[in-house]
Amino acid sequence: MPHIEPTLRSWVSWSWLLLGWLVSRAASLAVWLFVVPVMSGDVDYYFKHMHAHLALGVPAAATMPEYPTPVLWVLVLPYLLGAGTALGFKIAFVGLMLALDLFFTVLLRRGPSPSAAWYWVGFGLALGPIIYLRLDLLPALGAAGAIIALAAGRYRTSGVLLGLGAGLKVWPATVYPITFSGQRNRDHRITVSFFVTGVALVIAALVYGGWGRLISPLQWQSGRGLQIESAWATVPMVARLFSPGYSVSLSRWQAYEVFGPGVAGWLTFANVLGVLGYVAFVVGYVFWFRTAYPGAFARRPRLVENPSPITIELIAFAAVTLITITLITNKTFSPQYLTWLGAATAVFWLVAGPDSSLRWTTRITGVWVLVLAVATQVVYPIGYDALVRPSVWDPAVTTVLAVRNVLLIALGVWLLLQLALRRKTARAAITH
Repeated sequence: MPHIEPTLRSWVSWSWLLLGWLVSRAASLAVWLFVVPVMSGDVDYYFKHMHAHLALGVPAAATMPEYPTPVLWVLVLPYLLGAGTALGFKIAFVGLMLALDLFFTVLLRRGPSPSAAWYWVGFGLALGPIIYLRLDLLPALGAAGAIIALAAGRYRTSGVLLGLGAGLKVWPATVYPITFSGQRNRDHRITVSFFVTGVALVIAALVYGGWGRLISPLQWQSGRGLQIESAWATVPMVARLFSPGYSVSLSRWQAYEVFGPGVAGWLTFANVLGVLGYVAFVVGYVFWFRTAYPGAFARRPRLVENPSPITIELIAFAAVTLITITLITNKTFSPQYLTWLGAATAVFWLVAGPDSSLRWTTRITGVWVLVLAVATQVVYPIGYDALVRPSVWDPAVTTVLAVRNVLLIALGVWLLLQLALRRKTARAAITH
């Protein structure tokens, strides 16, 4: 019976993966429960406002205005599963995030190799429990799932997932333009499903909370200061070790920000860089579209099928690059944002198989992101108290934070150079 051995190997492979997932997740939760139990404060914050909204009648316009309106609809589920209690809500919230994490692990394992699933298991352990105590896993899996759906030929599903992800955090919308490959029917289906989903969410949000509530997350984001984990807070965070003129405190935006000489200049620089980053995205999208549809930029523009469409590996690579640049230019780089990059890197690992020309680029990127994740967990939650209160560990944790930020910027530069090289190769293939 020759089929027994492959079946047995598959069963053993799945068993080891699930065991690895259970052990790694138990270790992550142990960090939360026994080392830094206070890190679940955001979940308590979600419950407090959802209880006020659902049980006490506080309107949607006054409920967590820093989050997009669809977030309120998502949080209804753990509120109901938790029977309207704070403890029940916390258990339900973490349980749902663990279920999503497991589902994503299984989805990655269904690929041609188990290595992508193992990578995600390792990333979850490296970044720690913050994955399960914030909402960022949802948009991260929306964008990552969209690329997996693209690879599987489920184009409408891909557009819907990007639309849903953008409804929870705006950034997954930046992935949509790089889904263009030069295949008209495929790109049309993604576009229609993405915009139909997005418009439906906007209309529903307007009906539920009104115009002010719809745009309040953008207003909240623009008003924030320089968060201590941001790449552009690195210089003042290091300078505060040597000068009493700097301080860290909780701002009215519910985030720890750095204050002192020159911080206003760094904040202005971060704001300008953020704008320039989005301008660069637009320029990049134009060049990407030109690669996908060269005829669209001819003297007589034509949207014709590309005989050499952009590959799914290059799309996944571009997504990782986009997310990295977004993190670098963000003045409010919270530690959970690294979940976005980890999920995208796992998918990049999945689609760039052993025969892909991007295989080694994937592996280098993957290891780089794991190092960033470990450093991030050291900063938060393990060493965070030393950053925000007087502590002998402050120099050590600040050093880890600075090194993490330098490595993040270096990763962004390296990815951009690699992507530019790949795009040049793709255009050369189309020309010839």
